[in-house]
Order: sequence, then structure tokens, then C-alpha cells
Amino acid sequence: MSKITWHKSAARDVRPFFGAASLERILESADIRLFEDAEFTSETAHVVEPQHLRKLSLSVRPNFSVESLGGASLTSDELVLAVTVVEPFLKRTCVVAMVPLSNGLPEEIKVGDEILGQIGGGGMANIDVALCLSKELPKQPGNPFLLGHWLAKKTFTLRPPKVAEGFDVEPMDDEGWKRMGLPAKTLYHVQYFGGMNEPATKDRQMAKVHVHIDAYNKLAVESNQRIARPALSMLAAEISCQLLAQSATEWEGDDEAIQNSPLAAFLKRLSQVQACDLAKLKAWVKEPGTPALRAALHADQNTVRTIAES
Repeated sequence: MSKITWHKSAARDVRPFFGAASLERILESADIRLFEDAEFTSETAHVVEPQHLRKLSLSVRPNFSVESLGGASLTSDELVLAVTVVEPFLKRTCVVAMVPLSNGLPEEIKVGDEILGQIGGGGMANIDVALCLSKELPKQPGNPFLLGHWLAKKTFTLRPPKVAEGFDVEPMDDEGWKRMGLPAKTLYHVQYFGGMNEPATKDRQMAKVHVHIDAYNKLAVESNQRIARPALSMLAAEISCQLLAQSATEWEGDDEAIQNSPLAAFLKRLSQVQACDLAKLKAWVKEPGTPALRAALHADQNTVRTIAES
């Protein structure tokens, strides 16, 4: 049996294929359904609450017909519809379906529970629907030619509610930890920059987090994400605790959490697991060892459930 290798065709959305320009918008009407009892929607960005993860039942509809290829320079024998799911934090990709257009298109393509299990449940995922070349073609100016070249693509994103504005998570090897003056096998380190109680902006990061490369790589390639999820939950809770503890001197004198600030986002999340206002959060941060804060953060990350289900 021959082996097929799919190639990434572009690092950014610049498509020089003027010979196939008529196909670029063919997936604009593609839509997605998140839950069995929900309606399909063409919206691309979705927030999934942790308590709704178990209900996820993803399906996508391409919403175009093979006949609509019409005047395109490519035939249905040369094209395939690819549906993939990507876990963006760990860069893990799962193929849901590869449908040759010569076989006709299904009305609906379901993302199975086994796929969601491989990416940690689906709470953080990109679902890509793409029209790709199914075979290599002779090179011609302005026309796609590599197997896997995509001609049209639509991406649906699933994200949990924000605890805080995003920050970089980078792997660090033994030598890197030593250069920081830390043990070679340090698990993680949080470098806080500032802005906990200021309106979050995309052009300014609040912090940078390093995770030991051995742990980072293991979590990234773990074949059973049910095993990886408890570690990810614990890391998320501990990193959040570090951020609040390191930033406390900035906001301990404030009377309120500023709207759209990371601090306001933390308070909103923590209040869903236990009554928490700014005064209580200040008290939690001041406790030696921060036991109450850690308890609330682990409850927010569903650490117990992820361990019990692993």
C-alpha cells in the first residue's frame, strides 16, 4: 500500500494561485455545530465553558457542491476536502476526514469523540476545513501543483473563557534553566511583566512562562490526552497562582478590578467555583502558601475530575 505524505503549503494566508482563484471563497458558507441540540452556525470563534465540554458533539458542513466547481481549472478527481482538528497549545493535529471530491461530498462531517479525546476534550481547538490537491500536478505558473496544496480554507476556533490575557509558553532545556540560576530539571517558571489590573491589550503580554522541554514534549506527543490533561490542569492552576502572587503588590491597594483587566477575568472565573470578591482574593494571596487560592484555582481547572477520568 502506497504511503501518502501531506505537505504544509503555506505559513501564512498568501495564495499565489491565480489559476484557481475561483475556488478561494468556496468554503465561506461552511458552518459548525458544537452540541447535538444546537443549530449550525457560520461564526468562526466560539467560547466553550468547562462544564459544557462533556456535551461537545462537533459537526461541520462544507455547504458547497461538486457541481459548483464549474469553471475552475481543476477537476473533482484532483481535489480532496480535508477536515482536521489542531490543539494549538501543544501543536497536536488529528485528521478527521479526507473526502475525495470525485466521490461526492457528505452533507455533514462529524468530529468523533475519539478525536476530541486525543486533543484533551476539545476545549482548546482549531477545526480546519480545507479544499486541497489530492495529487501532484505538473508545475504551471499560477496553479497549485503539490499534493496537499490548499485552495480554500475556513477555520473554526474553540477556546475556554479567558482567565487572563494570553502569554507565551516556551520550552526550556537543562542548560537554559542553569543559565537562569535554577536546577536543570525545573518544571516551570513564571516571569511576570506587569498589567494585572489594567485593561488587557493584544500588543502587550502580561507574562512569559517556561516549561521544561522534556515535560513540554511529552505532553505534546502523548497519544492518550486523557493522561496528559491532569498535568495540564495542574500546571494551569499553579501558573495562575504564581501570576496572582507575583502581581499582588500592584493591585493590593486598589478598590476594584478594572473592567477587561486580567484581574477582573480571574475574579469572574473564581467566583464560579466559590464566592470571591477582590477583598477575599487579597486575603487569599496573603496567606502563607496560598492554600485557599490554590484550592479555588484547581477547582476552576477541574483538576480532580481530570485525574479521576484519566
